[in-house]
Amino acid sequence: MSFWRFTPDPRLRGVVACYWVMDGAPSAVPTEELMLPDGHSEVVFSRARGNFERWKLGDRMHAPRMTGSYLIGGRSHTVGTRSAGALKLAGVKLDSRLLRAWIRTPLSDFRDNTLTFAELGDASLLDLEDAVASAPSPAHVAALFDDTLLAVLAHVDPTPTATDALMRQIHHDRGATPILRWAAERRIDARALERRFCASTGLTPKQFARVIRFKHAYRALGARATTFDGFYDQSHFNREFRHFTGVAPGVKLAGRMAQGTLVADHLLEAG
Repeated sequence: MSFWRFTPDPRLRGVVACYWVMDGAPSAVPTEELMLPDGHSEVVFSRARGNFERWKLGDRMHAPRMTGSYLIGGRSHTVGTRSAGALKLAGVKLDSRLLRAWIRTPLSDFRDNTLTFAELGDASLLDLEDAVASAPSPAHVAALFDDTLLAVLAHVDPTPTATDALMRQIHHDRGATPILRWAAERRIDARALERRFCASTGLTPKQFARVIRFKHAYRALGARATTFDGFYDQSHFNREFRHFTGVAPGVKLAGRMAQGTLVADHLLEAG
């Protein structure tokens, strides 16, 4: 399997984590992979006829078959994927607020779920899907993404919002932000904040903070620098790790996970 990861145009840094392209022959495609949530939204483009199963971790009985391009607004859970054939995919991992501006749809409309291009019915996105499918190289795919997102960025309102401020604080605190206290100190109605936050990110503030906290802990474990920052104790850390991966931290460290995390680990390096 060939996998490319591209850094976006410098003007997009801070709102786009990376672009990626995957091209795998049937014999090279991992049979099962876990895709870990990381606080970003994602747009996944199918570049050829093919399909794969995608299910919420722990719910393998409900595994819809993905046959086209789709959007992921906000995701608070890990997803398992399985493919029996070749995969030719490309994707954009981006800030959820930029995705909302791109598709002009509140991400709460498909919260913790996917939305296919066909369901969205956006002609410009469908045209981009065709262009990505016919691009002669991964570098050309990245250039298409740059051109598209720079045009979107030009129409984004730069006025700071409470959602922007809370997201920055959650990232700064690595997910340990006390949400209700943060809102109370700024005299912001917590319910109104949650609605606006969810429309912009597809997640509630607490869900977003939980994902960010896990992401940092997962990275620390991979670097053999386990930390319990943001967790009550080791038991709390172990429960959260099992929630997002299905296994205890020691199983991951020993390399004994039944499902792979190669793609997820590679993408986590981007932000």
